[in-house]
Amino acid sequence: MRERIVRPLAAGALCVCALIVGAKADCIGGAETTTAVNLRTGAGTGNAIIATVSEGTALIVEADTGSGWYKVNYDGESGYMSADYLSFSETMDLTAQGWVDGSDVRMRAAAGTDSEIVRVTTYGESVEILGVDGEWYKVSAGGKTGYIRGDYVSFTEPDPSQAPAAGSIGEQIVAFAEQFLGTPYVWAGSSPSGFDCSGFVSYVFKNFGYTVNRTAASMYTNGVAVDKSELQIGDAVFFASSSESIGHVGIYIGDGEFIHSSSGCGYVTISGLDESYYSRMYVGARRIAS
Repeated sequence: MRERIVRPLAAGALCVCALIVGAKADCIGGAETTTAVNLRTGAGTGNAIIATVSEGTALIVEADTGSGWYKVNYDGESGYMSADYLSFSETMDLTAQGWVDGSDVRMRAAAGTDSEIVRVTTYGESVEILGVDGEWYKVSAGGKTGYIRGDYVSFTEPDPSQAPAAGSIGEQIVAFAEQFLGTPYVWAGSSPSGFDCSGFVSYVFKNFGYTVNRTAASMYTNGVAVDKSELQIGDAVFFASSSESIGHVGIYIGDGEFIHSSSGCGYVTISGLDESYYSRMYVGARRIAS
């Protein structure tokens, strides 16, 4: 399951959004030690000490354990520290070594999927981490400086034998679409600065060379009809609305879920076909890509 969560770091500290799509070198911000503090193997003083970190050291915050302890990364080593000895910041300059842990990962000019693509990185490529900005890393690689989302960066060099194989066209479509999770819903929008439902779907398919009609209703004439029991990832799924026989569209991502730009949520999100509203309003599906 994929979800968009809002997670507070500490009372009076920053609150950031993390897009959960993997468990690699996830990042939810930065922190600085306010005194010398022990980095431990687990969340609690009963756990072994990995290292003693001096006051004023910048750290990557990977996760909130919910118990007053945070998973952090110090000098490439992940461990746990008490929030009592940390000062949090959503953005922070620091240096660390990392590697790209994904295929064709986009480096962007700023921290966000609506930002310009600076270059496309390759699996296992070495990057110099220069800082954090929410769930994004500021990195330098290939002579360029930009931002890569934390779940596509690893602190250990990936095994070349584990490089992901090229996926099916449906898998590629879904991977591309998921980059825009959290992008604002904008009526009549059809760009990464903001999408409506059909604008999002048409933008995604256009990236793979498929031209579809602009509205949800007219898009329902594109491609080939697919029975709900035979859905494949990458299929377009259509729904009625209170005023239209077909008024909403998304892209099926597998496991009974679809990604779409939701006016109700206000951003690109993932929902379940079995949710009461979508189950009731489901009209059908079309296979655009094959």
